[in-house]
Amino acid sequence: MVEFRPRMVLILATTCLALAACGDSSSSGDSTDAVTTTAAPATDPPTTEPSTTEPSTTEPSTTVPAPSGMTVTDTGFAIDWSALAAKPFFALSVHLDEFFHIHTDPELDGFFLSFELYTTYGPTWTGEMGTFEINCSAASTGICVHFDPDGAGPLGDLNADFGAGGMMTINQLDESGYDIVVDELIFSDGTTITGLHMVGSP
Repeated sequence: MVEFRPRMVLILATTCLALAACGDSSSSGDSTDAVTTTAAPATDPPTTEPSTTEPSTTEPSTTVPAPSGMTVTDTGFAIDWSALAAKPFFALSVHLDEFFHIHTDPELDGFFLSFELYTTYGPTWTGEMGTFEINCSAASTGICVHFDPDGAGPLGDLNADFGAGGMMTINQLDESGYDIVVDELIFSDGTTITGLHMVGSP
């Protein structure tokens, strides 16, 4: 009978250890509740992201550069050739009918103004100096002007206007450079360009 009691103590001790382990398992159930509470805040940040993207859509419209060398008038525009952002293009193009080509840089200046002066296209101007009519007709001077504001800015698009007219005085026009005063330039829709004195070189 005395030998039997120590085994009973061992059995009671092992059952107490088992119960203690079960107590730990109940505490692990509490840790799963903590995991579910941390999952909820993870869904909150995406709701704040769209509000940060909304102001960025309005920024590009407020940063539109104004055309360089151009001011708005009552009837159109006044262009200061010396105030252009880029050096104008100037070259003698040799084709079936050679012509002098002068134009602005639309990407940097904000607009495209192009002059094509054909030396053999029209019978009333063949490349000499003086004052001549701006007329792209084959029966006239063959001096063609196009105004096409391709650059960023508030200008409308007149496309290539072969009906543009006016007067220009050619002081120099050769392979070394040009000096041209446009007294009056009127497009088909009534838009006028004034104050244009073009001076430059290749």
